[in-house]
Amino acid sequence: MNENCVPYPRKRLYLLLTIPMLVMYVAVAAFLWQVSLTFFVIYLSLFVVVALSQSYVCVYWQCPYVGKFAPCVGGFCLPSSQVARLFKNVKRTERTYNLMVTIAFASFLGIIMMPIYFMYRQGLEYLVIYLGIVMIYAASFLWLICPVCGTRQVCPGGQTSTKLREMIGRE
Repeated sequence: MNENCVPYPRKRLYLLLTIPMLVMYVAVAAFLWQVSLTFFVIYLSLFVVVALSQSYVCVYWQCPYVGKFAPCVGGFCLPSSQVARLFKNVKRTERTYNLMVTIAFASFLGIIMMPIYFMYRQGLEYLVIYLGIVMIYAASFLWLICPVCGTRQVCPGGQTSTKLREMIGRE
């Protein structure tokens, strides 16, 4: 990992991009609370699953941000980097890593995809706004946050960011 990226140099930019996502998560959760308690609980549970499984992934990658401010997509490493300290002395295996990274990704995808149906039922404009926010955030994250992250060589987002920047001649 790149220890020169610690502390993360674009913390303010990361927070500027991520805080609106966190607000959107709260708004979606409040909306789901009104629509269905079951979907609300499932939605919140996905956040816990992402944070726990991402914690293992952080330790497996030997992330330089464990226990510190960590710049991962969607704000999930804010708690994960702290929880990851519990996994520092746990025996890590590639098999468990593959399972955890799959669970983290599937749960993250669930957080993004689950509200789509409910947004559509509210009205097409809600769906378009929601998807627009998600897409703008993802593009901004890949373009502005990933290039200076200490795990960009092993993180799928960092690898994607690097490839995209190479394709357009920015690396």
